[in-house]
Amino acid sequence: MRERSSHPNVSLNVACVLLALLCLMPLTAPGQKKTWQSGTILEVKPQQAESGSDNAGKQYHASIKVGKKVYLVLYVAETNQPDPGLYVGMARTVLIDGSTLKFNDLQGRTHSTLILSSKDAPSLK
Repeated sequence: MRERSSHPNVSLNVACVLLALLCLMPLTAPGQKKTWQSGTILEVKPQQAESGSDNAGKQYHASIKVGKKVYLVLYVAETNQPDPGLYVGMARTVLIDGSTLKFNDLQGRTHSTLILSSKDAPSLK
């Protein structure tokens, strides 16, 4: 009789463990995990500021190669930041998150930029 009464406790424990595992699983699919990766700044072009936006920071279009893609992003420089053209050829740690490219500057601060377009990187022959 004791053996039969212990089975409900075991199955209840197993059910609790399975429920806990389901709750702790990430909600994204395994192939969709976003990871930081290396990106190389290929080109930086200054853009004309819109009329009436005197207080806005300087805007730049920057091409950044990440893996097998080249992203064109809109970068708005913050006050007292160096010219981003100085960073051409440098590798930065970047994260692609939908229509946003996040990158870390030389001091480790994270900045977000809007991705304007992306294309496949030219293959080397």
